Amino acid sequence: MGYPARLRSGWRWFRSLNENPIYLREKGGWGNPNPFYEMLRRYSPFVVMAAIVLGLCAGTNPALLGTTENNELVIFMCVICLPGALLSMLTIYGSFMAPALTAPTISMEVDRGTWDILRLTPHSTASILLAKLFGGLARLRIWTVMLLLSSFQALMLFCVLSFVSGGTAVSGFFIGLGALIRPWVEVLFAAFIGMYLSTWVRSATYALAGSYVIVVLMKLFSNSAIWLAIWKLVGIDDSGSLTGSILTPAIVYGTAVLFLWWGIVRQANKLSN
Repeated sequence: MGYPARLRSGWRWFRSLNENPIYLREKGGWGNPNPFYEMLRRYSPFVVMAAIVLGLCAGTNPALLGTTENNELVIFMCVICLPGALLSMLTIYGSFMAPALTAPTISMEVDRGTWDILRLTPHSTASILLAKLFGGLARLRIWTVMLLLSSFQALMLFCVLSFVSGGTAVSGFFIGLGALIRPWVEVLFAAFIGMYLSTWVRSATYALAGSYVIVVLMKLFSNSAIWLAIWKLVGIDDSGSLTGSILTPAIVYGTAVLFLWWGIVRQANKLSN
């Protein structure tokens, strides 16, 4: 099957998700597929409060403040920092809730003895996993707002850094691209690490706990301030280090997501042997 044919087939599969019983079950359309998420939702006010506090602290790369003059600071804060803080809150909230949606997906099926039954259906392993992933993540009501905020922040960063602060269009483009991609791959990483651990650990509780540990460690490792210091340490100029501090974490998360997906499919196939 050629690449265009695969794209058409994938698009048809995506459009038919609302008729996929695996997707509908993970979405909560029938049955009780995920008691962990329902239990966690009881504490969602505390999660939201933590996301607000952490989002305000991590909403803006501090290096960006150095690109503005004093008379531009107020405009910069209103146009970029406040939407950036809101986007950080959504990302932190999504990163915390996503493992609760995906960590039990495989481990609970294996523990109940229903994974082999799923594998007897006409669906491939990859389509089963994707249906579970999309179904679980569909329960998070953040995607439309995240799309609006990430697109707005990317556009504003490109305009401010390219035309207001005397930067180049190339650096502004890559900084905007990194700001657009990072929230999505960060939440996807949290979801994928939960699903990956669920293929190794039969206990959904252990898979969930391990997911949170890895998500926190990855969050610390991908901090933009750390990467800014690294790029400056290796001798990159201010413009290049600023671009790298925003783009590198997005690349790290994106690469991790790709490797995790490969590992999930590989390990899930082993469970079927």
